[in-house]
Amino acid sequence: MYTVREVADRYGVTTKFLTLALEKIGYRVAEADQPLSAATVARFESTYGDKIRAARPTPAPQFAGETDAQPATGHARQPTPHVMRVAHAKVTGKRENGFAVKALLDDPGLVHAIDAAGTQDGDPWHGVVVPGAVHFYGGPIGSGPPAACGRKVRAVLADEFVPEAEAVTNGQCLTCAQLVAEGKGFRTPPDPYGYRSYFCEAYLRVRIDGAVTVKDCCLRDYHDGPHRARDGAEWDVGVDDYVPSPHEVGSRITKAS
Repeated sequence: MYTVREVADRYGVTTKFLTLALEKIGYRVAEADQPLSAATVARFESTYGDKIRAARPTPAPQFAGETDAQPATGHARQPTPHVMRVAHAKVTGKRENGFAVKALLDDPGLVHAIDAAGTQDGDPWHGVVVPGAVHFYGGPIGSGPPAACGRKVRAVLADEFVPEAEAVTNGQCLTCAQLVAEGKGFRTPPDPYGYRSYFCEAYLRVRIDGAVTVKDCCLRDYHDGPHRARDGAEWDVGVDDYVPSPHEVGSRITKAS
């Protein structure tokens, strides 16, 4: 079972939007962590899935795999294989020999896909599939690298992410499964010299129905075209060419003070 927040993250919408949509199909939500049955998620997908994807089409891939790069010198070296890894957004803790260590949850929620070779930690297994091995990212909760869908993950497994025909039913992130199936999601490793930030630092302050909201660009700093927030809103220059997200359509949007 998945919570309201997890389903909202998978579709790239807010929990408020999901709550209203679920009410329209006869399911009332009390809180963001409330679990949803597979039948409810499947009904939401059949009713709103295509509409959400049509209103917010998946952006063109902005990443290139290592295998696409040509050697800079005449001494060709064997490229590192690219494997789309399995990743989890949640981990827990346990004690081992008296020390607190990270551990996987028995039910970690949705399974995400990540190109670990493009993260700061790199691919611990150098493109080799090693079933059962796991690498935990350091730092506080929410500080891990983004999966293909943009969700921050805390652990990456040495298993290969293979999209299921029925991604939602099999516990896979639908966005990640679609990107991997389409051959997208691979990315160029960050600049080792640190000249460029790995994430785009663009942001926009807009007033939506009277409330000021900060929109952060969720794309990498190598991206082309308009900036894009996680909820699907886009802009190139600023508020003047701001394109609202699907759940903001009909709202009053003005410049922030």
